[in-house]
Amino acid sequence: MALKFTIEEISKSDRDTLGRDIDITVFRLIRFMDLERYLGRGAHGVIYECGKELGQALNPSSIDDVVKFCEKYKIGKVEVVNKEPLQIRVHECISCSGLPNVGENLCWFEGGFIAGCLESILDKKVRVKETHCAGLGNNFCQFEIKFL
Repeated sequence: MALKFTIEEISKSDRDTLGRDIDITVFRLIRFMDLERYLGRGAHGVIYECGKELGQALNPSSIDDVVKFCEKYKIGKVEVVNKEPLQIRVHECISCSGLPNVGENLCWFEGGFIAGCLESILDKKVRVKETHCAGLGNNFCQFEIKFL
């Protein structure tokens, strides 16, 4: 799997006046478009797989690499909260932090991203399930990892 562009290419900017940062609102408007209308009921799975592909393409060598990447690109503050079963928590999640309780998980992309990163680090297949989310009324996201 390969990204269409490298991280270095994507990071380049010719925005002398506006700069590199965008408001989180723009990201969320794109992220929460009604993809089910275009992709059907499998839209969440597509978003998960896109995140997974990114995580694999980054090819991190450690959890520290993932933590640093997520902070550098303001995805969220990542921490391992439990090793058995493996659980990863994300504070200030780019997708959902501050959103209202809508009764469902919202962070399919982040779950896939964590799966892809862990598969690269551990050389094992994993499945990541979100158990806590702002969409469920929590103030952090938490993901439980199952080894396949």
